[in-house]
Amino acid sequence: MSREHLFRAAFFTLALSGLWTGQLSAQKDLSGQWANRIHEDQPSRGPGLEIGEWEGLPINSAARLKAESWTASVYTVPERQCIPFAADMGLTIGNVRIWSDVDSSTQQVIAWHIHHEWQAQDQVIWMDGRPRPPAYAPHSWQGFSTGKWEGNTLTVSTTHLKWAYLERNGVPRSDQATLTEHYIRHGDTLTVAQIITDPVYTTEPMIRTRNLVLNPEQQFGGYTCRPAAEILNRPPGFVPHYLPGTNPFLDSATKRFQVPALARLGGAETTYPEFATRLRATTNTQATPDKQQNPNQQKNIMDDGQLHILPVQGQVYMLAGAGANITVQVGDDAVLVVDAGEASMSDKVIAAIRQVSSKPLRTVVSTNFDADHVGGNGKVAKSGSQIGGINGGGLNSGLAGVPTEDSAQIIGHENVLTQMSKAVAGKPAQPPNTWPTETYATPEYEVVNGEGIQIFHAPAAHANGDSLVYFRRSDVISTGDVFSTMSYPVIDLQNGGSINGVIAALNHILDLAIPKDKQEGGTYIIPGHGRVCDEADVLEYRDMVTIIRDRVLDMAKKGMTLEQVKAANPTFDYDGRYNTSFLPANTFVETVYRSLQK
Repeated sequence: MSREHLFRAAFFTLALSGLWTGQLSAQKDLSGQWANRIHEDQPSRGPGLEIGEWEGLPINSAARLKAESWTASVYTVPERQCIPFAADMGLTIGNVRIWSDVDSSTQQVIAWHIHHEWQAQDQVIWMDGRPRPPAYAPHSWQGFSTGKWEGNTLTVSTTHLKWAYLERNGVPRSDQATLTEHYIRHGDTLTVAQIITDPVYTTEPMIRTRNLVLNPEQQFGGYTCRPAAEILNRPPGFVPHYLPGTNPFLDSATKRFQVPALARLGGAETTYPEFATRLRATTNTQATPDKQQNPNQQKNIMDDGQLHILPVQGQVYMLAGAGANITVQVGDDAVLVVDAGEASMSDKVIAAIRQVSSKPLRTVVSTNFDADHVGGNGKVAKSGSQIGGINGGGLNSGLAGVPTEDSAQIIGHENVLTQMSKAVAGKPAQPPNTWPTETYATPEYEVVNGEGIQIFHAPAAHANGDSLVYFRRSDVISTGDVFSTMSYPVIDLQNGGSINGVIAALNHILDLAIPKDKQEGGTYIIPGHGRVCDEADVLEYRDMVTIIRDRVLDMAKKGMTLEQVKAANPTFDYDGRYNTSFLPANTFVETVYRSLQK
């Protein structure tokens, strides 16, 4: 029986035995000012665990490697200084205020609200049965929570969480994790039992409790955060981290508190009482390796044969399910589309665009020349029109300067046209009606469609013709394949791609994006594949790519061969999230190695 099942069995046994007051069918009033009590585990909730101290945490080897790479210096980087505690860490320190929204007609609770004094976070627990957001919706620090009463216990289920920490010494918790909480009120005491399930970094659910005491007299202060560069003269895009085997602080807990070396390494076995017997019986200082997790063969749930329309922000929408993500912007008089998806999905794409707006389609922007981005160019563009009735560019016919029948213009970097029109086995790489009719060769190109739209060339990134599209008034960036939440970066070395170009493009996105508050919201980012993101999500991805680049570069400088680098597994702590059959980790490592050799 797993730890979670043991916990649930013990909890309901206590409830049924009457040790928890109140009728099992009664709903408790959780409203009030609640003061946190940290006497249970003050060292970890106060100053925090030592670096390298992970006893009692059911983490796997991937989490351990990622935590070994962590340094507190990450908080000197401006884009990390205002990141708050996520929902599963919010009760670690600080007091809370809880209140409810009540329907005036039925007197039923619609939602519970929890305001955390520390970092001014607000969690909403929906009680009205509303569905969860789709998988491609943005994630947030507090996630999306729904609640239901089980006897006198409020059980809360939270999804759509951002990347965060399981503990404040670098132990990671991925954005695939879910949180289950049980709120139990006993007089003036509120106990919250948390169960954190993370398929990427834990082998069993992480279980912990938090106690709060009713305190009607407490006064809350405000919380504000303004990031600033704390260490000058760092190169752009600097990511603080330790290379494997170089963190000098991993034995701090052993030296300071005499924590046995075997125990401090953590793992599910260290959460059980029987582990003490093993400590007495062995002098082994090495953790028992957990079984290698199966690679995270994430199925893109948007690829179900249907198109899904998601309003993003302002006048911008995302269409998911046509291969690559499609961005639709509705201007004052026309529609602009970024990428057109696969050719086989064109009819559905056109129908979805018409659901968003009845205005004519005037422009298609191609962020690269891959078939899942440009395959639908011809048919989608043909569904639109140019002002004046003909397309004067003429490249849709394959003959420059020859007017063609009316269709929307297709914009792309000149390298996109070069790659799409080059001969492959005597034929163009892509059909002529999919080629750009308008190209640019400068670092930036501008379009107006009810708002200013900047198109930035990202040189030598995914390939040599990548474009980032920034909708300035709507505050949305469409990235193409330089950013994805589904896999490691796809780098086309043969067509001018490079690892450093990808990192430069990610840093450019971070420079353009401005969060609304607490490193959340504000500028929204539509990736080439995956869910809608904001700056914090791109930051995690940029850091991951940079850390792997630095590891491979360090190994290459030491004279290690490609096979030796692969055997060292420099992506191990990220494989549970990004290793897919579409792009295996070993393939990505080889691409990084060869890119750095160039």
